[in-house]
Amino acid sequence: MPKRAYSIHNMPAIDVKSLLEEFLLVREADGLAPRTLKDYRYHVEKFIEFLGLDHSTYQQVRISLLKYLSIPSSPRYRNIKLQYLKAFFNWCVSEGYLPANPTDGIKKAKEDFSNVRHAPLEELKKLFNAPDKKTYAGLRDYCIMLVQLDTGARPSEVLNLKLSDLNLDAREIYIRPEVSKTRRGRTLIISPFTMQALLKFIKIRPQWWSSEVPLFASEYGKTLTSHSWARIVRHYSEKAGVKITPYGLRHTFAIEFLKAGGDPFSLQRILGHSDLAMTERYIRLSKDDLHEAHERASPLNKLQHLGKRVPRQLD
Repeated sequence: MPKRAYSIHNMPAIDVKSLLEEFLLVREADGLAPRTLKDYRYHVEKFIEFLGLDHSTYQQVRISLLKYLSIPSSPRYRNIKLQYLKAFFNWCVSEGYLPANPTDGIKKAKEDFSNVRHAPLEELKKLFNAPDKKTYAGLRDYCIMLVQLDTGARPSEVLNLKLSDLNLDAREIYIRPEVSKTRRGRTLIISPFTMQALLKFIKIRPQWWSSEVPLFASEYGKTLTSHSWARIVRHYSEKAGVKITPYGLRHTFAIEFLKAGGDPFSLQRILGHSDLAMTERYIRLSKDDLHEAHERASPLNKLQHLGKRVPRQLD
């Protein structure tokens, strides 16, 4: 039976809270990550709380949404709220519950990318010297930091790696779809240095642990959470006298990749971004370095030197 089409003016009032529950069930059935489902619930419920109505018309939702997004906040946080609400209301439109998306026409705020921090190599060296590599926890933490800096993987992706996700002969790590934020698996390359550190760690890792125990588990064989890992890195940072976060390692990889002449499309695949828009923030931060990369890579520069020969006599 075709869904009934309503206009903006004759649409009956809807129960946004009930629609959210249906939306989350659908997205869960689609295989969306639990963390993403939690984020959807949080941001849509915050708007519902602001809306303050059990049943709302399109006009009421639209006006409340404009007021809600006008509440002073950082551009980044405002854009995050807009992103989740836009996706939720797109689903409402596709199901025929709304005649149009109330977020239509609302532009993203211009973001300040100062939260993307590129850690200097000197600070990284101090951080990597902080863990006691003679202990299980210290060597584990050192290896986690190496993998993050070497691959740009998200903290949650690294913390949920299993031993079977490693292919050390090929120097590869596989990020399984169920632990990836975008629910898409991808293979990441690691350097020989990281591979050697992982081999050393695997030798001291308890052999009696089952295959389901994460590669970088706690001393009790439990999964480290992103919050606990952030606390651990903060402890090492304070010990080393630097300011580096788990996501700072990911950001540093991305910027160093671009500085070395890597292309944005490859970086998008490596980082596991769903679209290039997320990768653009790194491109902006490394703009000066990309100018240098262009000078090295431009075919025109090579063309200018093509066919030139060394002069017969040197000055």
